[in-house]
Amino acid sequence: MKKYLPAKRAMLTFYLLLSLLGTALNYIIYRYATFIPDEYLQIVSTVMWGIVIIVAAIVIPHYFICARAVITGNEIAAAGGFINTRSDYMPVSSVKSVSVIITPLGSVTGFNFVIINALGARLLLSFLRKSDALDIASRINDMIRADEQVRGKEP
Repeated sequence: MKKYLPAKRAMLTFYLLLSLLGTALNYIIYRYATFIPDEYLQIVSTVMWGIVIIVAAIVIPHYFICARAVITGNEIAAAGGFINTRSDYMPVSSVKSVSVIITPLGSVTGFNFVIINALGARLLLSFLRKSDALDIASRINDMIRADEQVRGKEP
């Protein structure tokens, strides 16, 4: 059994993107909403930054605490979610293909994904380290090959 956790760099990248979004929205509010009195602009800005802080303090850490992928000899399990957690299970015998998505800055941002396809189902493992994504793909491909060899020998 091998357990994979999301990359901490992905969490840091989310924090960076969230702060950039908050700063951009703050700039837009003060730059282009000049017809609104300053008192109301400050209230809108405070509410917006409150939402950013809540997302940064509760939602993002909750996802990274709950997210994980576990690969056993005969099953792939993934858990995660932003607001509510979910658990997905897929037997290795039903896996038909594995796709790895490594973004151009994937080793820096942690935005790497593994998509496991089966007939009528799809399992997404997100925000993995580049080495973990490649390791998951090779493990699952090896298990698929071994399963096909066993099935090929049976009459």
